[in-house]
Amino acid sequence: MSAAGLFVILPAVVETVVVVDDDDAVREALADVLSLDGYEVMTARDGDEALRVLGKVARPCVALVDLVMPRIDGWELARTIHASPELRDIAVLCTTAGRDDVPPGCYAILRKPFDDRMLSSAVREAFANLARSPMA
Repeated sequence: MSAAGLFVILPAVVETVVVVDDDDAVREALADVLSLDGYEVMTARDGDEALRVLGKVARPCVALVDLVMPRIDGWELARTIHASPELRDIAVLCTTAGRDDVPPGCYAILRKPFDDRMLSSAVREAFANLARSPMA
């Protein structure tokens, strides 16, 4: 067979979202919506577990982080990701029902309650921003 007859199939880039929330029902609901949107989804119960997951996850990656959690909360997690050379290429999208200020390193905030369309749109925008960023 000639070289002209060969086709190379390249694997599609899989976009990964890590959902970090201490509420099991919320975490599972968010993961379900994002899975239906075609993302590879991993989950963590708190910031400590999230750091272990994020250290191994494929890129590109968005971390959807609840700000209020036990042990390492979303504020500390966002700061740690932003300060870490190994993790700073991850877009952090925070969720909150409370505070208006944005943690350092947080790409955007989703205010609870939000619907599936708002979630999908925010994650899509975070990935688009990653694609435009010089670190991508």
